[in-house]
Amino acid sequence: MREPRYSILADIQDAIEQAKCGKLALYWQRTIQREYSCKKATPAEQQAYEQLQSILSEVPQWSGEEDLCHNMENIGGRVWYCHYWEEHYSMVQLTEDRNGRFNTAYVLDRNTSPEMRREAALLAQKELAECMQKWGITLLDAPVPEQMKYDSLAEAASHLMQVLNDPEHITG
Repeated sequence: MREPRYSILADIQDAIEQAKCGKLALYWQRTIQREYSCKKATPAEQQAYEQLQSILSEVPQWSGEEDLCHNMENIGGRVWYCHYWEEHYSMVQLTEDRNGRFNTAYVLDRNTSPEMRREAALLAQKELAECMQKWGITLLDAPVPEQMKYDSLAEAASHLMQVLNDPEHITG
């Protein structure tokens, strides 16, 4: 029995529509590129991919941070801190939902070198520490348990700082 063959065509067509509006975030651009390069493309997939690349070269696209801010505003939330690395497939973010609960998200690309991962984590820690100072919150001394949502900004920011202390265990 043959396995059904995965077609990336629908994903590329969806990306084309987003790209025409200038709203195809870098994350999705890279995801499509990686998936396309890992498979033998059909003529239809190849044509659609070439069309997508043409649109991307002509229409400026928004950043991952702009995409995140737009999505959070649409659901009544707020982005407190966000950093996307263009040079590798990584991000760190701290958001608040419409109910006032905080969430952290982080991905450091597993294909980057250990030195690059440490450098990325240190940069995020430095930026986040500066933000925390502006917000008037201090780092919590006690370990913050990993959970989906946090009740306070200090708790969420402290969790994110603690995670960044161990960049080797953050994977994407």
